[in-house]
Amino acid sequence: MHDPDKTRFLQTVHPTIIQSHRPSVQWSRRRFALSMAAGIGGIFASSVMPSSAYAVLDTLKPLAMPSPKTGFLGADGQDTRLADWRGTPLLVNFWATWCPPCIHELPSLMRLDQRLRQQNMAVLLISVDRAGIDKAQPFLEKLGIAGTELGFDPRGDLAKSVGIKALPTSFCINADGIMTAQIIGDVEWDQPAVIETILPYLSA
Repeated sequence: MHDPDKTRFLQTVHPTIIQSHRPSVQWSRRRFALSMAAGIGGIFASSVMPSSAYAVLDTLKPLAMPSPKTGFLGADGQDTRLADWRGTPLLVNFWATWCPPCIHELPSLMRLDQRLRQQNMAVLLISVDRAGIDKAQPFLEKLGIAGTELGFDPRGDLAKSVGIKALPTSFCINADGIMTAQIIGDVEWDQPAVIETILPYLSA
């Protein structure tokens, strides 16, 4: 079914992209990524994630770049920046209510946050829903997702600044505000092998 919110996000992040009219593809757990292919157009199902809790081992891309200064909205609806969490390592996850794999990984992200808090780290969920906090926060509450840091990027400014091309996409950011890794696709975040993999990037 056509989702205008999804289309508006595409046009915001990649203005030249137009929604594809190709047939819908059935989503399978951990094998679905909402890919935005520049120059090709549209969102389509892409089997970029192996059906395994250890997918992060295959899709993690090391980085070494400062966090962008681009603003977005915090849980209180006020302007904020990633730098406001400086001193706290973050797993930053970009998601949307219209993205099935994003929804699938939300519970494990909440459990990961509970684990990371024990080491003075945290998970920051950033919704790219066009309707912002009014749509995303009630959605999370309905799912029972609580305790994580929250952000809202309704105009897609932050998503564009970090080069988001698929949802969900996550970044590891260390205490100095350096983006140390990128992971594309949904993951069972609270699996021991996954935690062991991302911790060095968070504490780098």
